[in-house]
Amino acid sequence: MGSSLCTGGHTDVEIALKRILSFKDVIGLLLIDADGNILRSTLAEEEEVEKYAQEIPALVIMSRSAVREIDPKNDLKMLRIKSKKHEIMVVVDPQFTLMIIHEYPGHYVEPPPPPPPPKDSDDDYSD
Repeated sequence: MGSSLCTGGHTDVEIALKRILSFKDVIGLLLIDADGNILRSTLAEEEEVEKYAQEIPALVIMSRSAVREIDPKNDLKMLRIKSKKHEIMVVVDPQFTLMIIHEYPGHYVEPPPPPPPPKDSDDDYSD
């Protein structure tokens, strides 16, 4: 079944994307074409979308080059990037790049703010 085949009004691609988004740790996804045009995004912040769309394809190009340098008959299909806050799964296709951003077990948790400074004993005006 190709991605253009409709099943109940939804393409196979739309069904697959909905399934991916249903996983509890998935924050969002971003689908771009080979020219870097954003085709679909479920990320909330436009600035974040633009950063992913600009930076990740550069990593894909470098990674693909490294894979081909090691074995010219091989090609990059997927790239997995872990950071302090998220994990990014990048599925590489000649026409599209799909980025899935999700939290993973043991992900970075923002430390709580420091406690307020102790009150000075001279500040207490009780009788």
